[in-house]
Parts: sequence; structure tokens; C-alpha cells
Amino acid sequence: MANTTWEPERYANLNRQLGECLEVTLESPKVEALKKQLETLKPDLASLLEFPAKNAQHRTALEKGTPTINGEEYKVSDDFIGEAKKLSDFLEIDEDLASTLVHKAVGYEKRFELAAGESAVLLYFSEREAKLLSLSTLFAGGASSGVDEGVRGVLDQYASEILSSTLKAAAKMFPERVLATIGALAGRAERVQAVLDGCSADVPYQREVVEFVRTRLGEERKQLAMLLFVIIRDYQLNSNELLAVVEWLRSGSVDDPVTLRLAVALL
Repeated sequence: MANTTWEPERYANLNRQLGECLEVTLESPKVEALKKQLETLKPDLASLLEFPAKNAQHRTALEKGTPTINGEEYKVSDDFIGEAKKLSDFLEIDEDLASTLVHKAVGYEKRFELAAGESAVLLYFSEREAKLLSLSTLFAGGASSGVDEGVRGVLDQYASEILSSTLKAAAKMFPERVLATIGALAGRAERVQAVLDGCSADVPYQREVVEFVRTRLGEERKQLAMLLFVIIRDYQLNSNELLAVVEWLRSGSVDDPVTLRLAVALL
């Protein structure tokens, strides 16, 4: 069953830990703490930006006012139901995950000066960004001569395990999943743009929030392209993975900023 649990700042904290460990030696207790976190989050890191899709059973439970939030059934109000359904529809995610995001976002309303639903959108994308930053720091650190040799070995081990296809049931290995995600995000951005171009009554949140989502989807594609650049430069890819990049470039548009980044990676 897909994981629908979620905690704010989980990956923001991981990226902070990774950054700190780049400056210490293997003997530091920070490295041991980082290893425990990486071991826990490794499968989720390998899944990239894949989140559980909308679920009819969970939708029914939400509409009855009994969604599951981080593994525990809650009784929620009609207003909560409406916000969670709207978030699920807009982000194209599982209703339990949407409910969890709305529930967690209540504590961020004052900080963001936004309603819970809109705060949930910002929280969701801030953690996606932190997740990609964590992956970039991990892969770059695992190949950097400026990092303590022992620490570099730890980072390289986890980076290599994430590159392995054994972490996920899908046949595609990690570099191919990066490419697939870049393509999927382009389609998602087009759907968000269609919402902005349509009737104003159909825009689910403040226009600035929806425009933020469109922008973040484009930035995520660039982040993934740079991650793949580091992987191609510093890690050994097999012929199938390299061919997948070449095929992606053949079908890509020269106007797509991701195309240039991937083309440079192959030089």
C-alpha cells in the first residue's frame, strides 16, 4: 500500500544534516545520526517526487468525515472535508495524504498568512524542494574530494543504493525515473496553466498560490536535470541508462531549459 504519511520539514532537516556532515569527519556523532535518517528515508528518496494517487476508498472515507491522518482515523468537519477534497483534486494526490497536509498546515496559517488549504500547498512544495536538495547534496557529497574520505564513503554508499533499481519494484532504474519525472512534471505544469487560463471561478486558490505551483513545477524539472547532470558526471551509468538520456534529448524541444542541461551532461 502506498505511504500516505507526511511530516513537515522532514527533508528540510535531512538536507541540513547532510550539509553539516560535509564539514566533519567520520568520527562525528552527526554522521551516525545522518546514517540513521538516510536508512529510514532511503526508499522514499528513491521514489523521487512520486506520491500516492487519488484513491476511491479514501475519498469515500473522507466524504464520511473519517479520513486517516498519519495512520490514525480522525473525525473532521464539513469545512475540513471540502478543503482536503480540493487539495487532493488540485495536487492529484491521495485523499488521506491531502487530509494529513491540511491537518498539519493549520499550525502554519499565521506564518504564511494563508488559509490552511493554501498553507498546505506551500508546505507540500517546500518539502518537495527540500527532498530534491537532499538528493543533490547526497550525490554531490558522495563524489566530492573536498569531503572527509570516510564521510564521502558513507554518502557514496547511500547514493549508489538509491541508484540501484532494487529499491523500487518498477523496472526503470533511478536515472530513468528522473527522466520520467521530468516529463511528468511538464504535463502537470500544463494542467496547472490550463486552470489559470480557464474560468476564474475554477481557480481553486488565490491566483498567486496557483502561479506559485506552476513556477515550482518548472523549477523542479530544472533541479532534476541538474541532479541527473551530477549522476552522469560522477557515477557510472549503464548503457541502457545513457541511451534513455539520448532518446529523451532526441524527442525534447530546444526551447525546453531542461534540454540544454541534459545535453551538457553528455559532453
